[in-house]
Amino acid sequence: MIRIPEETKRWLLECSVPASLLSHRELSKEKKFYLFGIGTDFQKLKYPLVWYNLLHVLDALSESDLPEGHPALGEMADLLASKADGELRFTPESMYLFYKGRDFSNKREPSPSLTLRSLQILTRLGRVSRGG
Repeated sequence: MIRIPEETKRWLLECSVPASLLSHRELSKEKKFYLFGIGTDFQKLKYPLVWYNLLHVLDALSESDLPEGHPALGEMADLLASKADGELRFTPESMYLFYKGRDFSNKREPSPSLTLRSLQILTRLGRVSRGG
């Protein structure tokens, strides 16, 4: 078995995809990235995870070994949590026409699929506790 020194682990984390996603979030306040901005379209709840958006980025980050308390991660998690209704259900804010007719393509009603994915992400991030 190969043991990776702690310094190398820190360096790898800083150069990793999760670190890049978080730095992109921070830099987007100063600079607009062509087709990869973090504006209103990025922030809309849209499912399934096909495009670069809030839900997709948080899903990836919630699976990573990032240190807790990163400001950009907290901002995005707070934004996702704020989109829940009073019963912790999530309603799509945008849809892909290809998926018309599925539960996550109705922008007027909460979606079981979107709710499940959102709650999984928030649970991994420690924002929702399991079992009520």
